[in-house]
Amino acid sequence: MSDLSALQLYVYAMPEEDRAAVQLGIDDNCLEPYDASSSTIVLGMRYLTDEVPVGSAHDLAVHLLTKAPGTAFELWQDPVFEHPGHYVAHLPGLGTYEGRCDSQGSPLVKLTDVLDTLTTTPDSASGLPTDEFTRHGPLFAALRRAQTTRHPLTCAGT
Repeated sequence: MSDLSALQLYVYAMPEEDRAAVQLGIDDNCLEPYDASSSTIVLGMRYLTDEVPVGSAHDLAVHLLTKAPGTAFELWQDPVFEHPGHYVAHLPGLGTYEGRCDSQGSPLVKLTDVLDTLTTTPDSASGLPTDEFTRHGPLFAALRRAQTTRHPLTCAGT
């Protein structure tokens, strides 16, 4: 018997050609819209389910990245016991971030990673080391804007 946990998905922008693949990902994972009054994909709405097998976040992310590459999304699966959750965010044109998270979908970062970043000799012209934090800065800035407004991001083809 496998461990189960909750899975959440936000779709922020989606070109029409990705709609069927996104809907298939939602259906295959038994994700329900937070506001059950809608029968179509609503951009910025949370889709969730309480119990899916651990690893479902990874599988859904792979599906969306390969079958709906123009879709901007954020998803996470809650932690199970002592194991952290799994978080993935993708913004076309900016990239993808994948890492561990808590049950609210907040990415987890080890203090040692932060300290290593602060003590690393800069290797870029900007004066900041090119690492996991600075490399994903534009992605997280755009994602914060989408989270704040819960409005779709502007993507080519949308």
